[in-house]
Amino acid sequence: PAEPVAAAARSAAPGGTAAAAAGAATAARSNVGTIDVAAGAGEAEAGAEAEGPQTTRSVAQALKRSAKETGIEGPLVGRLEGETSFVTGGDVVGPAEVHVAHAWDGSFADLTAALLKDAAGDLDRRYSIDLFSTDLLTPPDDPIGTVQRLVGGASEVLLVLDEDALALRRLWVLFEVLLAHDAGKLRVCRAGAPRGGFGDSEAALKHWQNQIDAVDWVLAEATRKSDEKRLRGHTERTWELQGKGVERMLAQLKKFLRREIYGQILLGAVRKGDRRAVQALLDAGVSPEQQDAFGNTLEEIASSNGKADIEELIFLRRMQGLTHSSLSSFFAPKELLAGAAREGVVDQALLAPFMTEPLGDVGELDEAIYSDEEFVAERLLPGSARRSSGGGSSTHTPSSSQHDWHESSLGSSQSALHDHNPRSGRLRS
Repeated sequence: PAEPVAAAARSAAPGGTAAAAAGAATAARSNVGTIDVAAGAGEAEAGAEAEGPQTTRSVAQALKRSAKETGIEGPLVGRLEGETSFVTGGDVVGPAEVHVAHAWDGSFADLTAALLKDAAGDLDRRYSIDLFSTDLLTPPDDPIGTVQRLVGGASEVLLVLDEDALALRRLWVLFEVLLAHDAGKLRVCRAGAPRGGFGDSEAALKHWQNQIDAVDWVLAEATRKSDEKRLRGHTERTWELQGKGVERMLAQLKKFLRREIYGQILLGAVRKGDRRAVQALLDAGVSPEQQDAFGNTLEEIASSNGKADIEELIFLRRMQGLTHSSLSSFFAPKELLAGAAREGVVDQALLAPFMTEPLGDVGELDEAIYSDEEFVAERLLPGSARRSSGGGSSTHTPSSSQHDWHESSLGSSQSALHDHNPRSGRLRS
C-alpha cells in the first residue's frame, strides 16, 4: 500500500532520497485522516537520517503530480480501503480518533515520528491528516465546513509544533486549534526534538514564551489570499456575533499553551535536576501539581532522582498554593471542649486561654454580666471564684494578652494552667 506514495515522494526528492520514501511509506497507511502506526518507527528513523528533509507540502505536491500522471482521482485514503496491517491484521483505513493540526512547511519525517511517539505502542491507533484525507486535485467547495466536521468528529485534536512553531503562524491551523480548544479536545506535542518534549531549561522557557506571545490572528497567513478573506469573514460573522470574539478565544488559547508547554518543560527540568530552571518555571506560574504521563508528581520524580533540594522547593511552593483552614472552621468552641472532655485526650485547662467566644447557650449565659473569659474560667475551673460584682465586667479583648487575662480572671488558679503566649511563641507554665 505504501508504494504509490513512496514513488511519488521519490519523484519529489532530489535523487529519490530515503527521507521521502520512508516518510511517505509511513504515511501511506492512513485514513480520513489515519496513519496506522504499524508502518514502524524504523521508517521514520531512516527518514530522519536522510539528506534534505522533506516537508509535508513537498510530499503533497508529489502526490498531486502522481495523481495527475496516473489519472487516479479522490483522496489517498480512498485507495487504501480494504488494506490490512501486516503486523496487527487491523484495517489500515478506518475511523480516526485523533485529528492532527500541523504546518505543511514543517518536516514530514518529524511529523510522522511525533505521531509514532504519541501512539505509545498502539499500532492500530489512527490519526486524521488532511494531506491524505483531501482530494488534492479537487479542493472541497466548503473548506471551512470540512475543517469543522473533521474537528467535530474527532475525539481529540493534536497540535504538532516544531521548534519554530510554524503551525501557529498559519491561519488554517489557528482556526482548527481555536475550534478544538473551544470544544475542550486540544492536546499539544513537540516534533523534531532530540529527546522529545519542549525542553528542560530556562532557555527553553524563554524560547516558548516568545513563540506563544507572537501568536496573532491578524498576522497569521494562508497560502491563498482568498482563504484569508474567507476565514476572517467567517469569524466576524459567527464568533464575534456569538459573543466569543477571536481575541478572547486567542487569549484563552495562549493560556492553555503556556500551561501545557511550560508544564512539560518543568517536568524536563525536574528530571534533569536543574534547580534554577525549576525555580524560574514555578515563578512563571507553572503548577507544582504537574504530573507526567504515568501520574508521577514532580516531588516523586525529584525524590527518585535524588534531588532533595528540588523536592523541597516544589513542596514549599505547593503548600503556598493551598488554603490552610483555621481550627474554628472545623469545630465550634463548645464542641471542641466537649470532645476533649469526652475523649480524655486534652486537658480542658490547656484550651482555656484560646477560647474567645461564649461556650454556653443563651439561657446559660447573660452576656451583660459575664464576659466570655469569665464563663470559660467558671466552666473549666469550677473552684475559681467569679469576680465580684463591684469589679465590673471583663475588659479582655482579642488584642489583649493571654497573660493579662489570666492575671485578672483566673486568680490563684493560674498555676493550674499551661498557657501559650501567641506573642512570644514560647510555652510557659
